[in-house]
Amino acid sequence: MPKTQNETERKKIRKALEAGGSFVLAAHRRPDGDALGSMLALARWIEGRGGIAAVVCPGGVPEPYGFLPGAESVVRGFPIAPAQAALIVVDTPMVSRTGAPPELVAQASPVINIDHHPDNEEFGDANLVDTSASAAALLVYEILEPLGGLASEIASLLYVGIFTDTGGFRFGNTDARTLATAARLVELGADPALTARMVYGEQPLGRLRLLGLVLASAETVLDGRVAVLTLTDEMRRETGSSGDEIEGLAAYGRHIEGAQVSALLRELDGAVRVSLRSAGPVDVNAVAASLGGGGHRAAAGIVMEGSLEEARGRLIEAIEEFLV
Repeated sequence: MPKTQNETERKKIRKALEAGGSFVLAAHRRPDGDALGSMLALARWIEGRGGIAAVVCPGGVPEPYGFLPGAESVVRGFPIAPAQAALIVVDTPMVSRTGAPPELVAQASPVINIDHHPDNEEFGDANLVDTSASAAALLVYEILEPLGGLASEIASLLYVGIFTDTGGFRFGNTDARTLATAARLVELGADPALTARMVYGEQPLGRLRLLGLVLASAETVLDGRVAVLTLTDEMRRETGSSGDEIEGLAAYGRHIEGAQVSALLRELDGAVRVSLRSAGPVDVNAVAASLGGGGHRAAAGIVMEGSLEEARGRLIEAIEEFLV
C-alpha cells in the first residue's frame, strides 16, 4: 500500500478510536506475542479513554504470554457486537481466520484491519496494511503515538509485539524503523530485560525436555539446504509439555550450516502444523501459499492434512521448487 494511502488509513482509524464506544479486538487463532501485544495495547488505550474493549482469543492466551498486562481479561467467546460497535482485527490477513461469527462482522461498524501480511484481503472499512512493517505492534504504535496516552503498560505490550516478531531483533525484518520505535517504547516505560526474560528466559522443565527431543530430531535434506525438525504427540506425552509455546523452534534449523530453509512439523489435532523459516533468499510465504498456507517472506505457516510422513514428503517437494 502506498505511503500516502497508509496515512489516510491511519487517520480513519484514529478517528474511529477517538470516537470511543465499544470495540471487539481479534486476531488469528493461536495468537503470538505480536497479535496479543497489539490487541491488549489497543484495549488499554481504549479503556483509558473511557471506551469498552473486549479482547477475544478462542483458544485462550498461550504460554508464555500470561504475564502480559491485561491477559487475565481476555475472553474465549465472541460477543455479538451491538449496532455501532467496532471490530478491530490485527495481524491477520483475512477475517475468517479470527473465528469471528459472520453476524458479528456484519454488525460491526467500522471493521478496522491492521496488518503486515502480504496476502491481506483488505476486508475492513479501514485497512492499514503495511508489508514493510516488522510487526503489527509497530503499526499500532504509529496509530496511537500522535493521540497520546501511551502509558508504560501500553508501551510494554507494544514492545513485546515488536520483540517477538523480530525474534528478539535477530531476524531480517529488524530495520531502523523497528529499532527507533523500540527505543521510544523503552523511553515510555517498556523493560527490555524483563521482556527477554519472560518471553525466552524462564522455561518450565517439561518445555526444555521437549526442546531437547525436537532438536534431537533435526535432519537435513536436499543437499543440506533444508533443515527439518519434528514434534510428535509422543514427545508431548513423554515430557508433559503441550508444545504450544515453542513455535520459535522452527528458527533453530536456520543455524545449521548451509540451510536455506528450516521447517518444524508438529502433529496437532489429527493434522500437521508446519512452521517455515527462511535463512536467506527463499520466500517461504510462497512455499506456504503453494500448500494453502501463508505468512511472510521469512516466516510462514501451513496446516496440512494427512500423516506426519505424508506432510513431510509434500512439504519437501514444494520447498525444492523454490530453492535457489
